[in-house]
Amino acid sequence: MADRFGVDVQVAGEMSRHLAEIRNSFNDLGSSFESGGGVTGSARVQKALGEFASHSSDVRKKLDQELERAAGLLAGLAEGAGQLDQGLADAVTVKPAGGAS
Repeated sequence: MADRFGVDVQVAGEMSRHLAEIRNSFNDLGSSFESGGGVTGSARVQKALGEFASHSSDVRKKLDQELERAAGLLAGLAEGAGQLDQGLADAVTVKPAGGAS
């Protein structure tokens, strides 16, 4: 089965962390839009940002859920594959070559 399935545990873990960082950045951006107040100095720009935040809230929520799910799946893959590798390594006994048993 090892020839059919392989995973780089470090890469899976890194990807999970990167997706979590993207999710956090995305959420921070949404919060900035929603609570921006008069930060832009332009009522028209502020209104446009408010409308964007309002109209995109469902999409942002769905994207947030999907990013969370993907990050969790990758974290689980990294953890599970690492545990499997360790379990297999612990179960294998190596006998010295040419030595008496």
